[in-house]
Amino acid sequence: MLTPALLFAQQKLQNDEKDAVIEGIKALIHSNYVFIDRVEYVNNALDSLHQTGKYDDVTDAKDFAKVLSDDLVAITKDKHFKVQYSPELLKSRRERAKRQEEQQNTEEVEEEVIDWNEWYARQENFGFTKVEILDGNIGYMKLNFWHPLAWVESTIDATMGFLTNTDALIIDLRENQGGYSPTDTYLGSYFFDAQPKLWMSSYNRPTEETSSDSTFQELGGARYLDKPVYILVGEQTFSLAESFAYSMKHFGRAIIIGQTTPGAAHGINFLAANDNFGVQVPVQYNIHPVTKTDWEGTGVRPDINTNPNEALKIAQLEALDRLIDHAGRERIIERYHKIKKEIGRR
Repeated sequence: MLTPALLFAQQKLQNDEKDAVIEGIKALIHSNYVFIDRVEYVNNALDSLHQTGKYDDVTDAKDFAKVLSDDLVAITKDKHFKVQYSPELLKSRRERAKRQEEQQNTEEVEEEVIDWNEWYARQENFGFTKVEILDGNIGYMKLNFWHPLAWVESTIDATMGFLTNTDALIIDLRENQGGYSPTDTYLGSYFFDAQPKLWMSSYNRPTEETSSDSTFQELGGARYLDKPVYILVGEQTFSLAESFAYSMKHFGRAIIIGQTTPGAAHGINFLAANDNFGVQVPVQYNIHPVTKTDWEGTGVRPDINTNPNEALKIAQLEALDRLIDHAGRERIIERYHKIKKEIGRR
């Protein structure tokens, strides 16, 4: 038997459904979009496109979501806006909310429910796809996603424990698409002393509150202090990954290598426009304590601009140059020069 969502997917998208989705998106922008002074402009621009008949011939649900996404990004210049056709996801969220409400009204204890998101994250080692020690005692960490801190804290501690005796560290965020704060702040805390340091402040439109994250006073391992750190970034480095690179750069704690990042600084909520369509709305902007702004639209600019495919090699050579400058002993310097030659031949 086909579920209502699957039946809907097999039918052509009707104009009344499209009208409802657009009105739903406008209502969500009105009550959630972080820049209150731009709400009217954005909604009027969306109305104008709708009234021109731009969406009349779009009958596929996923195509409709894609066109709306492109239009919202074009109107706002904010790459976080995204419309999704996700009937099953939205249905699951409604059912979960209903279960939670029912649990609050009953003393019955349900059987343990598996958190499949955490299960899948664990299969990917919580985003840590590679950790190794490169020639010259240079640590290398490739992190592709910032999972919730409650899941990943022990993995961060274990990773930093493995790398603790290296003389320099390369953090590869070239394929990191973002994730959940304060995981970035927790990892960042390893590179500063125990005195809490303001990491980032943010304003949240739905709650109308400004909050701040500071580095952690207590960690599960030794801090990585007074050693060079290099962060690799590129066109696929997005959102919270950009935040980490931005903070480390402007605190003077890391050298950024690669390409300018997309410039997606705003925090988001995924909200239901109706039962079948959801929209990702920017609800939060950031304020860095050094720059007093964020990287929205400008991206994180590297200190060393290079092809992403060459970024790791460049970082290794830069780290070796730094180690040579501080080596002191000729025998160690010769060893570093030998490693540099080997890397140069690759």
